[in-house]
Amino acid sequence: MGEDSELAIAAVRRYAAALRRIRSRLFDAYPDLGDVKDLMAAVRHKKTLPREGTSSTGVEYSIHGAGCLMIDEQGRTVDVDLVDGVEAFDAWRINWFLGEQSDAQPSVEELRTACSHLASTGELLEVQAGIW
Repeated sequence: MGEDSELAIAAVRRYAAALRRIRSRLFDAYPDLGDVKDLMAAVRHKKTLPREGTSSTGVEYSIHGAGCLMIDEQGRTVDVDLVDGVEAFDAWRINWFLGEQSDAQPSVEELRTACSHLASTGELLEVQAGIW
């Protein structure tokens, strides 16, 4: 693997780590909810939570068409869609996340290739073509 590939893989791993961290902090505030699917049900069907809000742990969330945008106290933003009941992301979401951090970043295509590589090693699960 070349240097660009390694940088793209590291970028995907940073996004995945941020997603785990921010998601965990969000759900620490809502112990009755296990995942984004539960959060979406609380907003849309049970109407026990607003569509947009800030958790007691400081994580902002916004439920959108197919998923949830989450922002931590430092302004780091992660976004997932529900795809076949699984929380998933694509290269564009990683690119958006990276754009908040620096000008030097892998291209969307390099991120797709990195995600595919990580899926081939079992580090990511490809839910649908191009969605992990």
